[in-house]
Amino acid sequence: MILSPRIARAAFSAALALLGLAAAIGGWGYGVAQDNGQIGPGFLPVVLGILMVVLGGIDVVATLLRREPTNVVDELGSLGTEVDAAAIDTVEESPDIDALGRSQRQRNRMLATVSGLLLVAVLLVPVVGLLLALGLLMLAVAIFVERRSVIASVLVTAVTVGVFHLVFGVLLRVPLPTGMIGFI
Repeated sequence: MILSPRIARAAFSAALALLGLAAAIGGWGYGVAQDNGQIGPGFLPVVLGILMVVLGGIDVVATLLRREPTNVVDELGSLGTEVDAAAIDTVEESPDIDALGRSQRQRNRMLATVSGLLLVAVLLVPVVGLLLALGLLMLAVAIFVERRSVIASVLVTAVTVGVFHLVFGVLLRVPLPTGMIGFI
């Protein structure tokens, strides 16, 4: 018996949803909240389990409702053959190009840049604090390595640092290094 890729994907998503349900039930046994109002040890498994159930269910429904093409080449006609031929030519000409069009040399340079930026961020933690250092790291990687727009990078970084502060600093009350500045 051979399953279509669509049914296999739906079955895999359903299995992940069931795994999420098991995690949520198991986490509930540990306790979501403590007597003093703090978050309990089962909070994270319950939240992530529920998230897995919801997202797995959405993916199952979306996968099953999506129309499965009978034959891609028939639908595209001669365009499909031209695209296939162009893709084969490109791969034969430059086999080290990845799906995003970067060569092995570019990927190596990006890895070295991110490693250097990570070292700088670790060295900045005692000075500016953990959240600010990680925010600067994320901003630098987005702008200089990934070449994203400055405005989008600043917005995503601000939201991410805010969420980390909310989850770890406020909800979980984890003491985060504030550095010499003591700002965050």
